[in-house]
Amino acid sequence: MDLRRRVVAAYRNEEGSYTVLAARFAVSRAVVGKLVRQERELGTLEPQVHLRGRKPAISGEKEAQLRRHLAEHPDATLRERIEALGLDCTVKTMWQTIRRLKWRYKKSLRGLLSKTAKMWP
Repeated sequence: MDLRRRVVAAYRNEEGSYTVLAARFAVSRAVVGKLVRQERELGTLEPQVHLRGRKPAISGEKEAQLRRHLAEHPDATLRERIEALGLDCTVKTMWQTIRRLKWRYKKSLRGLLSKTAKMWP
């Protein structure tokens, strides 16, 4: 934090250009520019938190509902899960979410087995 203040103070006191100040403080020219701009626009030199990337389609309460649905209806298809939870997502998104939750989709043999005979020994 002290380095940030010293860089901006040196720029405000006109002790040199971005390039000169970058060499003096052993930072890049872009860092000097970023700090001066951040102080001017935001009024702070605190590190900024950037939440990048797309947010998960199924998270929070919907994820908790999905976990309950997985436990109660283990044989439901991905499409059935989307409809049951009222989600607006693709089948692939549902599949990726279930995979992220480390849940395996595996049909059970709850139905009656076929009574056909084996065709080979």
